Amino acid sequence: MNSKTKNPLYVVTNKGQDVEEAENFIDALVKKLGLAPVISILEGILQEMLQQVSSFALFMVVKAYIDQLVDALEKLIKKFDPVLAFSIYKR
Repeated sequence: MNSKTKNPLYVVTNKGQDVEEAENFIDALVKKLGLAPVISILEGILQEMLQQVSSFALFMVVKAYIDQLVDALEKLIKKFDPVLAFSIYKR
């Protein structure tokens, strides 16, 4: 099948000099705000935390931290675009 979408998202950066295709709204937001380095650092921190889990108690601490992070991201998305938040998080 055709893997291209009918209406792709594009992100214009660098004062109109660069145009990149985005896979979805979140990808477009990350590209538009230049958050790719922050995301990679966050991924590294989470990987390191998960490698340190050696007991159930440590797992619960890491899980609580990740839950807080996800809740904060959900609140941010709901503030940024309530319609998008409704389509992503059906709560």
